[in-house]
Amino acid sequence: MKHVVISDIHGNLEAFNAVTMDLPDDEYQEIYSAGDIVGYGADPAACLRGLADMNAKCVIGNHDAAVSGLSDLVDLNEPAAKAVMWTREALSAQDKAKLSTLPYIVESDLFAVAHGTLHGPEKFNYMLGISDAWGTFRVLKKWICFVGHTHVPGVFILSGDKVTYSTAKDMRLDKDARYIINAGSVGQPRDNDTRACYCVFDDERGKIMFRKVSYDIKTAQDKIRSMGLSDSLAERLGHGW
Repeated sequence: MKHVVISDIHGNLEAFNAVTMDLPDDEYQEIYSAGDIVGYGADPAACLRGLADMNAKCVIGNHDAAVSGLSDLVDLNEPAAKAVMWTREALSAQDKAKLSTLPYIVESDLFAVAHGTLHGPEKFNYMLGISDAWGTFRVLKKWICFVGHTHVPGVFILSGDKVTYSTAKDMRLDKDARYIINAGSVGQPRDNDTRACYCVFDDERGKIMFRKVSYDIKTAQDKIRSMGLSDSLAERLGHGW
């Protein structure tokens, strides 16, 4: 069975719709969101509705927490904080209440999903290197942990007592190893590739596949600008960083 993991949609409806159109034709069991459904982009409510229509299992991200009032804006830069304030006004009270009730971690039989790390998920720390990955591996009881937050797809691999990192597009997983897989970002990629990114996990074949999808970047940019949000949020979509 295939499981779809998406992350960091950030209110980018054009990217989100492109991903939903690209989903595998054959059956997949469930869709998981690794957080940051909203923030930055101009269509937060539509992205929330889209995930709800898919019955996606979602965890909360730092922007989701800020928009819903669970955290303050102290750790956000000025464009991000401005987008959070705008998103608070754009969403209904019901939408913000839904965001506030999202869990920090969801689990299946084979994997866990968190936004930043599995250790201290409520802190929304970035997993930037092997030293960060060790903290999550120490508490990981499943085969795999899926995360997002950095907007950069990649895989940390624990084999024996050694952790390595891979940016391979596809990977067959070793049953004797454990994995932390960053699904990348749908709505604001930061790996110098402008395409929306998501991950498919085929549990029968023991394989993961990162998929990249082109979308209408100009429309997403125009919407951001029309809402009076920071121009930098629109510009970076055209660069992939």
